[in-house]
Amino acid sequence: MARVLYWRLTPQEVLAKRYPVDKLLHWEVRCIFSREPESYCSIYWFRAGVPYDKEPILGIAFYANGISKELEDEMIKFLQDKVGGTLMRRSYRVFFSDARISIDNEYIARLALSMDERFNARSEVWLEFDGLSDDEVKSLYTAKAVPVA
Repeated sequence: MARVLYWRLTPQEVLAKRYPVDKLLHWEVRCIFSREPESYCSIYWFRAGVPYDKEPILGIAFYANGISKELEDEMIKFLQDKVGGTLMRRSYRVFFSDARISIDNEYIARLALSMDERFNARSEVWLEFDGLSDDEVKSLYTAKAVPVA
């Protein structure tokens, strides 16, 4: 049984392949903005909960780097409308506690595509699994697989 990270997937690649959701540990959608090479945002989820202080929360988290406060606020509002939940802040991260989310390939790919469309970005999706069989590892995104120790 393998622990594998598939990184820098396009939303289209994710949309095209179903994966075993019960083995997904973590997903992340990174939106990269062409205006500035260092400008991006990240939306992420962990099966065990997103780390908030010392206690994990069930939901998703968001952070941005190198974008204006106005754009960051617009993105937070967009996500709040999309996933709901209780908005919580800790330093530079924003949490959506008890957000209405899913972890299947279609949901994650469509979230990435909606961010791309709304904010003129280019998204990458990162998926981390544990307990994949060799056949499952080979059937997913083999060119973008990184074994996790």
